[in-house]
Amino acid sequence: MDVFIEKLVKKQKTSKDTLFSIGVVVATLIIVFGVIPLIPIVRNFLIFFLLLFGYLAYYLIRSRNIEFEYSLTNSDLDVDKIIDQKRRKHVVSVDCRDFEIMARVNTDKFTEDIKAIKNRIEAVSSMSSPDVYFAVFEDKGIKTVLFFEPNEKMIETIGRYIPRKLFK
Repeated sequence: MDVFIEKLVKKQKTSKDTLFSIGVVVATLIIVFGVIPLIPIVRNFLIFFLLLFGYLAYYLIRSRNIEFEYSLTNSDLDVDKIIDQKRRKHVVSVDCRDFEIMARVNTDKFTEDIKAIKNRIEAVSSMSSPDVYFAVFEDKGIKTVLFFEPNEKMIETIGRYIPRKLFK
């Protein structure tokens, strides 16, 4: 019998996101009211540029609304990034049997060797969440660490495929 489990995780806003939003608004105001009036040809189209840059600012700020979707089909884990509930980007597909290790981040299994792996995929609400797990695998010949927040059913299903590599 096939197993199919999905989970959606909303990324929490950080101070970086807030600073980015403020920076976009300030830059938009400076461009529209500070730079464009200085250009004689464009001055007549101030309302057009106000709307154009206003929409661009809105688009950039909304693009910081990120969710991650995990889909586990038998042993295949797919992670997608959903931006502003409209655009979907595929992040990674991996067979759980290829995991070298899977455990919670806040355990002794998260060693310095694993922390030193450069290729990281952080598909979590927040790295400080107590539910964050990591999994180490090779993606196109490069050792990769995936950080994600599976639910109990996902952990149980993955455990069937890698019982000696999964540490709860």
